[in-house]
Amino acid sequence: MKHIKVFIFSAFALVSAVTLRTIQLLFLTDAKTGFYKEGMEGIGTALMVLLIGVIAVASTLVFMFSKQKLSPTPSSSALLGCVALFAGIANIAEPFLNEISFSAVPAVLLGLRTVMIIASGAVFCWYGIAILFGTKLHASLCIIPIITWVIRLMSSFICFTGMSNISENLYDVLMLISTLISLLLFGKAVCKISKSTTNRKLFASGIAAVLFTSVSSLPCIIAYITSDFTFVHIPVDSPITGLFMALFIAVYLLDICKARD
Repeated sequence: MKHIKVFIFSAFALVSAVTLRTIQLLFLTDAKTGFYKEGMEGIGTALMVLLIGVIAVASTLVFMFSKQKLSPTPSSSALLGCVALFAGIANIAEPFLNEISFSAVPAVLLGLRTVMIIASGAVFCWYGIAILFGTKLHASLCIIPIITWVIRLMSSFICFTGMSNISENLYDVLMLISTLISLLLFGKAVCKISKSTTNRKLFASGIAAVLFTSVSSLPCIIAYITSDFTFVHIPVDSPITGLFMALFIAVYLLDICKARD
């Protein structure tokens, strides 16, 4: 396995970042307003800086080691194929299950958002089937998820104008941006537009996407399950979809780092 040290540190960063964010959410944040409790602003900000710093180190660690050649084309992996299918299904189901109000989003943009999310889900379902059966990937279809994540960012920024939770919005935006960059570099790599044989930028963005998605989604789920914490913030983009996308990216990175003949 290539870059094993990066995976080990990233796993440590994942546990640390989710733990820090859960502490920040449960003990430092006022659930009714989304802002830090009185007198907790300094500690909350320090934890946020530490959390983002840990993720930044984990995602850039790959540049500190010697270059290793990576093949960005996915192998015929049953695990990767199944994860891609689940990511696709999650995307297709999201517009029908998301409970947030999009009243601030123009109708045209909202309709385009819905169509593109479903189309993106169909692409990932196709990728899952292609990977499972070893057929042609049609890498050019990557443009659909990329455009979808741009539209997600646009609609999220519009919705954020009606929300009070500044810190939570930050994690959501970082999750969307890192996933968008990861999808863009993934598309360039599998379409052979990128000339890099090490694909370290792809690797770094993938690590960042997984960690920021985990920090954006998992702490709220943990807080909801383990306590009576009812959070005022309702994410614009489904955390379940985000987690399946993060799982796909993580398994993809593991796949391209496997030793191949």
